[in-house]
Amino acid sequence: MPPNEAVHSNKFFTSYDATPELVPTGTDASLFDRYAGSGSAGRSRRGHSPTRTSRMRATGSKITCYLNTECDKGRATVIHLPEECDTLGEVLPKIQHHMQLDKRMLYAAELFFPSGEKIITYPQLIDAAALDTAIIVGCGEPFDPSTIPFDILEFHLQGGGREAPKKVKKELAIKRQQFAAERAETVRSSGHGVFPNSAAVVTARSMTVENNRQQAAHMRHEYMEQLMYRASQQQELISRVQQNNAMHKLERNESKARRQTYEVARLAKIDDEKKIAKEIVRSKREVLHNRLLRNHDRVKADYDAEHGKKSSQRRSLVNKSGPEVTL
Repeated sequence: MPPNEAVHSNKFFTSYDATPELVPTGTDASLFDRYAGSGSAGRSRRGHSPTRTSRMRATGSKITCYLNTECDKGRATVIHLPEECDTLGEVLPKIQHHMQLDKRMLYAAELFFPSGEKIITYPQLIDAAALDTAIIVGCGEPFDPSTIPFDILEFHLQGGGREAPKKVKKELAIKRQQFAAERAETVRSSGHGVFPNSAAVVTARSMTVENNRQQAAHMRHEYMEQLMYRASQQQELISRVQQNNAMHKLERNESKARRQTYEVARLAKIDDEKKIAKEIVRSKREVLHNRLLRNHDRVKADYDAEHGKKSSQRRSLVNKSGPEVTL
């Protein structure tokens, strides 16, 4: 290692601080040497500076909250508490905000352990968060132990943390083993597995045969009931189909009769309209013919009157001049 370097080591990284070298600063030094030397002289590598997120991850608290009376139906809300929170009065508004209780017209007022014990101080909350214990948020109503899942309650009663699930699993395995041993002992005490043809074995075999016979008879009875029910349903369906067909046929006949009546009335109306139209045309023709006759008679009378006057004048002239002489 060079003598002008110092070593700084921690858990994650190792940095070296180099001592500033002598850089010419007179008139003989170049601009690059002066500016580069002045900028790097007071600089030292310290690694990445911690951020607020990294500090919260390292020192902050994380709590898992469930709403009271909805632990077995709702979902958990994970809340990260910042460093400045140190009282329950500061924690409750953040729980109110992250769980969005305002939308449901609820107000976070109390905090409980899964066992029903009320959290009174902030250190109790921090200790529970360190052990990953579920926090039950109450809104003024009494604590409801019936909605607490069995696993959450057992993990809390076993001390929480990573060892609690192991203890619960071990206790469950021991209980299952004890139950199996008691059951086996009960079976052996009744005579099973000791002698091949003991009274208990014969009785159990006969009871099994009788039980199987009863089950078979019950299944046959249910099967026959199902067959009869299906037959009745089919007969009812057939009768309904026949009734519907008869009703549809009657409706078709009635509709056909109504159509025929309407058609007869329509044709009669058309005939009447044709007769009325013919009568109107005939009357118009008669009126026109009479008008033409009157005009003809008037014209003829005027013509006859005009020609009759001229003929009378001609006769009078002939009479005055004498008879006509023809050669």
